[in-house]
Amino acid sequence: MGEYMLKHWYEAKKTHKISCKPITLKVDNHDTGAVAKKYDAIIIGAGPAGLTAAYFMARDGLDVLVLERGPYAGAKNCGGVSIMAEHTHKLFPNFWEEFRCERIITDQSYWWMTEDSVLSTRFQSARLAAAPYNRFSVKRGNLYQWLADKATEAGAHVLFNYTVEEVLFNDGQATGVVAVNTGSSKFLANIIVLADGANSLLAERSGLAARVTPENMSLYVKETIALPASVIEERFNLLPGQGTIIGLIGYPTAGFNGTASIHTFRDSISLNVGIAVADFAQAGFNPNDLLERIKKHPQIKQLIAGGQTIEYGGSLIPEGGYYAIPKLVHPGLMIVGDAGSLVNGTHGINLAMWSGFYAAKAAHSAKISRDYSTRKLSLYTELLKESFIMQDLKANAGVAKLMRDLPYAFDLYSRMASETAYQVSRVYTMPKRAKRIMVFKKLTSMQPVLKILSDAWKTLKVIR
Repeated sequence: MGEYMLKHWYEAKKTHKISCKPITLKVDNHDTGAVAKKYDAIIIGAGPAGLTAAYFMARDGLDVLVLERGPYAGAKNCGGVSIMAEHTHKLFPNFWEEFRCERIITDQSYWWMTEDSVLSTRFQSARLAAAPYNRFSVKRGNLYQWLADKATEAGAHVLFNYTVEEVLFNDGQATGVVAVNTGSSKFLANIIVLADGANSLLAERSGLAARVTPENMSLYVKETIALPASVIEERFNLLPGQGTIIGLIGYPTAGFNGTASIHTFRDSISLNVGIAVADFAQAGFNPNDLLERIKKHPQIKQLIAGGQTIEYGGSLIPEGGYYAIPKLVHPGLMIVGDAGSLVNGTHGINLAMWSGFYAAKAAHSAKISRDYSTRKLSLYTELLKESFIMQDLKANAGVAKLMRDLPYAFDLYSRMASETAYQVSRVYTMPKRAKRIMVFKKLTSMQPVLKILSDAWKTLKVIR
């Protein structure tokens, strides 16, 4: 279902060019022939999880091969995101001195929106502009290409334009892969790492994970709009080099529970919106309709006025939460990042990188002992369980079900919040007591008091 929706949407946008460009990487692009040598580890996918795993494995002396179906790292991942500075700094100390981040995020806002109104909350602090910082906005393609450079400098081999079609097993033990480039090639390894992203077809084909349902997968679409840096700073009230992220709630997702946001970059901003694939099918609209809906909003129109669209993109994000995580360790094989549904709200990239790091630690331990069994590789899941990753995912385990139980929540309560703010601001020729009664009746006509209390109680039970 997700692939169909993406194909339909891209065909509607085929007149626009994606602006992501490759950079030169020190990689091996030779064809290995029919049978390649045996590696310590083969990693499938050059995303943040796979490349982080490759870097730390290579740094610890493992002979590592990364196979990526795109022509360069990040080729399938245009647009930008934010990364958590402390999470990334602990893996790559002072990374901001080496990697070109777009903006330091010093400002976080949330907008509760209706078709003509915005009720906003905003936090801005100079403390967030000081090292070691809090968050950065980054271009995904640049980040992945930087990680690919780090991995190759550490000694990993990275091959592009290789599509892995099959994981090879011998008596239940993963032993290698079959990949297609100009021809079909077999690559052998003691450890296989699946880092092929959301909706991992290899995990599904190998019987290692169940087919992802449309309810547990969201389709996010984004548009990047170029604007001069000075214009961005003026419109968002930012100092040079500083950035903001705005969470958009309610109106942008057209009555469905989902998320939307605005991110600021050096000389562009991005509009992002996503809802469950099942909801797109139910609503019967093109994903691009949500972007157009956002762009027509009065407050958004002011922010993007005069800008030029330079990118469209889309991606599938697993939203099933803790209970949708498959078994991550098998004989000779580990699953990392989005392929393992290790996604928690806005922490997708950082969780992916840390899962790759823990997989690398397990691989290193396995090589030392020459034991590639499930028991030995389970160090990976043990490290995950002890980390913030699994603890946070477990704490938020009920969120996915809550969103399904309260499909109206974001839209309805945004409209109620907006109506409250409007009525408080509105001046009437009536006594204040009469106004309060009028406002109360208006709000309870939108949602009865007992239902509000019930929804609040359900939410409090889930949020830990």
